Amino acid sequence: MGQPSDGYDASASGIRRRAEKAHEEAAYARALRDELAGVFAREGRPMGDDLYGAELDKSFPKRRDAILEEFHSYIAELEATHEGMRTSAKHYDTARRQSEH
Repeated sequence: MGQPSDGYDASASGIRRRAEKAHEEAAYARALRDELAGVFAREGRPMGDDLYGAELDKSFPKRRDAILEEFHSYIAELEATHEGMRTSAKHYDTARRQSEH
């Protein structure tokens, strides 16, 4: 590793490690989302058949879909973070190699 400059110095390997953590978290969130979607599918109408259950059942599909969409958004953000950090690590590696020549 070269000498740090007066500017910002980052460890590309550290960035890559953190990128992999984001990727692992995305995989974990994806598994949780899929498990939850399976529970929703198995349980059908979980609200019951009484007056309160019937009322809650009206909004259940929207609530279920909103929950699953939040998982999707979180996973997409983690994957974007993973890709962005991998790209940053490549740029730091390139800049370091160029500065060492």
